[in-house]
Amino acid sequence: MPVDPVLKYLNEVEAAFSKLSSGYIERYEEEILAPERVNLRIRVRFANGCILEWNEAVIAESGHVAHLAYRYHFQDRDALFLSSCLKSWI
Repeated sequence: MPVDPVLKYLNEVEAAFSKLSSGYIERYEEEILAPERVNLRIRVRFANGCILEWNEAVIAESGHVAHLAYRYHFQDRDALFLSSCLKSWI
């Protein structure tokens, strides 16, 4: 039986973020919109007070994961944005 590419991708993302040694996952949310479409929201808080937030929309096409859009921002402990990005392929 073939492995669902969206499920495989979500497992890989969760495993990668769970290996963080200098912070912890404050929020991890998977919003399954359809068997081939999911939105993912992650917030990581680092020991030094910085926060990374990552949101993305992915879809399975022809057995592969395609990224529809993603957004992230990274801020320091004083809530100053250090980096921000919004990218969409829609």
